[in-house]
Amino acid sequence: MKEFKNKVALITGAGNGFGFEIAKECAARGMKLALNDIDKKDLEIASEALRKEGAEVLTLHADVTIPEEVDKMVDRTIDTFGQIDFLVNNAGVAISGPVWELPLQDWEWIVSANIMSQVYAMKKVIPLMLKQNTECHILNVASVAGLITSNGMPAYHTTKHASVALTESTSFDLQAIGSKIKLSVF
Repeated sequence: MKEFKNKVALITGAGNGFGFEIAKECAARGMKLALNDIDKKDLEIASEALRKEGAEVLTLHADVTIPEEVDKMVDRTIDTFGQIDFLVNNAGVAISGPVWELPLQDWEWIVSANIMSQVYAMKKVIPLMLKQNTECHILNVASVAGLITSNGMPAYHTTKHASVALTESTSFDLQAIGSKIKLSVF
């Protein structure tokens, strides 16, 4: 994407950290913002700060580990703005502990938050972007943990490596059909 003014950015995990910083950059470029976070208080604070700077903001409190909530989040964005041009899959969690000690429930949660949330959002948004037939972009946040590994965080590294593979493979699929959608991983 080269043009940003009046385009729509849907950003998960936008209540703080990278998500909020990306939202600020999108707002500075004149984009309309659909901001999601599971933490309602952080989401409201971030949204209000961006509104004070003149941004048009839709606040979307949703748990992106639940496919139905992702669907509702995307539907509300489309109902409000009519399009999604930039999807940022930023929401995620970090859990430490060796594989033999980490409870299966924690494994399931981190896989849902760090990889399945990206799958749910892309599965819902890519068909919309294809229908728009305009230059669009998807950014999946993986961190350096998607490229390297270290001790003590096998669940985190596993999901972040999966995010890199998901992004690259989806990019190849979209290129194969001549799509105007570009993907990158952060």
